[in-house]
Amino acid sequence: MTPLLKVLIVEDDRAMAEMCARLIRRHGHSAVIAESGEDALAIVQSKSDVTAVLTDVQMPHMTGLELLIQLRHIDAEMPVILMTGYDNLLSPMEARSLGAADYLSKPFDAETLIHSLERAFSANLS
Repeated sequence: MTPLLKVLIVEDDRAMAEMCARLIRRHGHSAVIAESGEDALAIVQSKSDVTAVLTDVQMPHMTGLELLIQLRHIDAEMPVILMTGYDNLLSPMEARSLGAADYLSKPFDAETLIHSLERAFSANLS
């Protein structure tokens, strides 16, 4: 069984962020929401116990890719999963080459999300 995860959801669409948080909590994990990359960095830098990050790619001010790069400087091992509604932004292979643990296309179902988070966290342990 995968240990309890604390997932930081970075999403400027509040309804999408809340939906992801409900799905994560329903599967026994905890979730915290940040509405911007800047807020996410502040949470991670505050010595929080975040174990994984789920971030939208397209956000104002700081994109999910820019956030990914910043997070790599803070914690190179933290799993970061990118999600987007725009399939043509980059491929899953490109996302992984930039350091993302996974790349999800919206809309996705609960099982896809949870499996991606648990797989990314488990891979990080090995």
